[in-house]
Amino acid sequence: MLKRISAVGVSCVTALVLMLSTIASPTNVSAVTLEEMASVAIDCIMSHEGSYGSINPNDCGAVSVGKLQWHADRALTVMRRACQIDPSFAAATLGSSLYNEVMSASNWNYRTFSSSEANAASALLASDCGIAAQDAQANEDVQGYIITAQNMGITDAGALVLYADIYNFGCGIAARVAKRAASYAGSYSAVTLENMYQAALNDNFSSTSAFVSRAKMVYNYLCNAGYGNASVTTDTTTTTTPAVQFTEDGAGTYTVTASLLNVRSGPGTGYSIVTTIPNGAVITVTATGGDWAAITYDSFEGYCSLQYLALCEDISTPETTTTVTETTTAEIETTETTTTSVSETETETETTEITTETTAYEETTETETETTTVTDVTDTTAESSETETTPSNTNVIVNSAYASVYGDVNCDGEVTVADAVLLHKYLVGAVSFNVEQLANADCSLDSVLTTKDVTVIMQRLSGYITALPIV
Repeated sequence: MLKRISAVGVSCVTALVLMLSTIASPTNVSAVTLEEMASVAIDCIMSHEGSYGSINPNDCGAVSVGKLQWHADRALTVMRRACQIDPSFAAATLGSSLYNEVMSASNWNYRTFSSSEANAASALLASDCGIAAQDAQANEDVQGYIITAQNMGITDAGALVLYADIYNFGCGIAARVAKRAASYAGSYSAVTLENMYQAALNDNFSSTSAFVSRAKMVYNYLCNAGYGNASVTTDTTTTTTPAVQFTEDGAGTYTVTASLLNVRSGPGTGYSIVTTIPNGAVITVTATGGDWAAITYDSFEGYCSLQYLALCEDISTPETTTTVTETTTAEIETTETTTTSVSETETETETTEITTETTAYEETTETETETTTVTDVTDTTAESSETETTPSNTNVIVNSAYASVYGDVNCDGEVTVADAVLLHKYLVGAVSFNVEQLANADCSLDSVLTTKDVTVIMQRLSGYITALPIV
């Protein structure tokens, strides 16, 4: 009997200890799934962005909609998704004109809403089909944000959620903050919520008060929810796509061969779909890795399978050799065999390769002929009168408030020659930019994008100038 009582006593004590342990840790997030992290991140983002029916008719040049305030072309994607769920209701709510535009438009880069259009869009997005569309899109997008950080090597759940919230400001900002956090921690795998938070506060985007205030609120919320513990990691059963090493090999202009090609937020079928591209569409591949390509299409950036892309030989810039002639005039000849320059006016017409080196031009009294290899970008300049290329769309709005890293045109967190190449393609009308890309590209800070901005990026890469932007 005594042994039985003792056994019961031990069991009771054990149960009590377990109960107290549970009470002491009300939020058990030591193994958090991707879905759970996405749900928390969506709540954080939504608390700062809006509600299901929120509409900003003109958010720095284009409409923003819904609970995550999807902007420009992303607003179009969400609106179309809602229409596809209940076409009859959507057509009746939006009216035939706006409904048909939503279902057929390919570009909302600069689409703003009138008050009547905003009211109609709000009614659609606040309806059952609008809520369903936004919930699905938000889950896909935010899970994609988190997977991007996981593929960097980050495992801490709190850090991943804060990264997702920062990503909502811009992919370039998030990549830059994560890189800084990894430098604090020693590696991406060691990054904690605290590291990510401190990196956000020390980022150059911290000059924006809204960014700092939001980072603090999200950080405090996550700490209170139990995500501040460095041992809180993601569920090992969560599947992410292994990181793919990308290079600029294969960069160029391609056409889509699939009937409808998915563009994903990362290089793998486990990532969310950003948009779809129709057969025959022309896209720009900025880098390749394995069977995947990093691409830009209109204002969208993402990844798609190389299997369904065909290189446009007639559009892409082949490696060629061009003869460049520099001529010096206004010379006074003497009776001797030498020629003396009295007054010199030098005109240069030059097609040259954009490289990471700055070529020094020296005045000379001779006529030189030099051969230069042209690879990525062709730039024509005249020393006495510089001619700049401007985009054909004269309604482009460059808003410096959206700048994350000046010179980082592709928003990958770094300034490289690929950014100069992409800006050149924009200037010749081959690609479109979103508001962050437009702001990052304005390296001369004159609210106009020209070949001068391409030159400034290359001067920064060569060390000729030390910081961007220039004034």
